[in-house]
Amino acid sequence: MIEIKNAIRMIQNNDALPVYYLKGNDQFLHNFFIERLCDSIFAENNIVKSLLTPNEMSGKEIIEQILFSDLFNTQKLFILRDPQQLKGKAVKDLLEYCSNPIPNHFLVLINDNFMDNSSFSKSLVKNVDPINVSTPFARDLYKWARFFFKENNKKAEPSIIEELVENYGDSLYNIKNEIDKLCLMNNNAIIKASDINSASSWVRSRQRWELMSSIGNRDLERSISLSKEIIGDFDTMISLVYPLTAFFQEILYVKMNNGTFVNPKSYIPLSKSIKNNISTFAERYNKQEIEKSIRELKDIETRQKTSNSDDESDLINFIYNTIG
Repeated sequence: MIEIKNAIRMIQNNDALPVYYLKGNDQFLHNFFIERLCDSIFAENNIVKSLLTPNEMSGKEIIEQILFSDLFNTQKLFILRDPQQLKGKAVKDLLEYCSNPIPNHFLVLINDNFMDNSSFSKSLVKNVDPINVSTPFARDLYKWARFFFKENNKKAEPSIIEELVENYGDSLYNIKNEIDKLCLMNNNAIIKASDINSASSWVRSRQRWELMSSIGNRDLERSISLSKEIIGDFDTMISLVYPLTAFFQEILYVKMNNGTFVNPKSYIPLSKSIKNNISTFAERYNKQEIEKSIRELKDIETRQKTSNSDDESDLINFIYNTIG
């Protein structure tokens, strides 16, 4: 397994390979790698790039595109998502191509599932070393956060970077998005904690995680207190339904996996501290209680969308019914 920084270093040294295999689901790293590859292999404004997906094209069409060479032997970049979904002869043809690629053709294979151990993946890694594009661990997220500030010609106090990683560290894209917004709103060369303490989006995120943690710990008094602070000033009930549903779904998945926390199944991000404590929260609820809470959130969502429902009452009643 190759680390992405080493792969990019090779590209920047004009040592690009004809085939790359990216494994992991961090969308920012996918795009970051492809951008660096384009910078290396294409002259300015002369990019020839094709996105290929088995969901929209047949295996035969995909292979034909990769194999096609024009009279001018033009440099081309092909990005094939989910190559493990190919079937039949296309799989054999693709593996053969990876062993003997066409000059001036560059192929990037992207598999979101870092743990994929299919027969295709096993065969491919015999010829192509995979590159890890999963969201980095916290120690590397701090480095990326400093890099994003540097891209904006700014620096930030360590406490800001720590909070960014805590609240938005589920993906590099989310960290970068928050840093870009923060830098856009701040003219100082060094961003300090005092510059963001009043930012509503940061306060909202922090309070959401605190509320989830108190609910997860079945702390009724703290949960009620936080709900009264959040509703009205920073959030609405409908905006809380989705993250709360994701929260209880993750707890349910832990229950179904005998207390083991697996990669989040939800598309809604949870903070690092919440994910680190999901297994602990799961111990405080039984399966029936979790499922009941998810059903009640669905009922609240319907009621919020179809009638004049009071946000604070809905949230406090939900907390009472959940924690008991």
